[in-house]
Amino acid sequence: MSLYRNVTAIVRPFLYLFYKIKTEGDINLPSNGAYIIASNHINNLDPLILSCILKKREIHFLAKKELFANPLLDKFFTSGGVIPIDRNKSDISAIKKVLKLLKSEQVLGIFPQGTRKKENEDDSSKAGIGMFASKSKAPVIPVTIKSSYKLFSEIKITVHQQYIPNRNLIENPSMENYIEISNTVMNIIKA
Repeated sequence: MSLYRNVTAIVRPFLYLFYKIKTEGDINLPSNGAYIIASNHINNLDPLILSCILKKREIHFLAKKELFANPLLDKFFTSGGVIPIDRNKSDISAIKKVLKLLKSEQVLGIFPQGTRKKENEDDSSKAGIGMFASKSKAPVIPVTIKSSYKLFSEIKITVHQQYIPNRNLIENPSMENYIEISNTVMNIIKA
């Protein structure tokens, strides 16, 4: 059993013990093939929550490279399938890893805003999700997390229907088209 499976199996019962977790629409998660889970990011627990609750497939998240500075965390995250990315530049190595992951029909987890944002904060998204969806042709599954994350509060996870960018956006790669795809995904998440 992989580290990912072990950690999620151990943590899942505690999440249900300390939170009222409700999921809606998880039927929209495909059982096979590549896809991208794109979610809002409101708390450091979001990747763990999604990994434990959306348990159909193993999710490989992108995470800022600074989290890998500690050798123990580096080993833990790497063993768990997390991909480090430098958010301050165009990280070609991370982009190649993501596209290889999607080509091998696995699942990528990404937060389109690139960092944690509260509901009333600027909700503009980065171009990354648009680029990955465009280059891989993998569908995007938008996910909305709503919670205060206070102990014993509700965590509601809504899995929306898959979004496939229109052909014109995919066939004409540009920063503007990537942003348009990303913003469309973010609007679905917010709705």
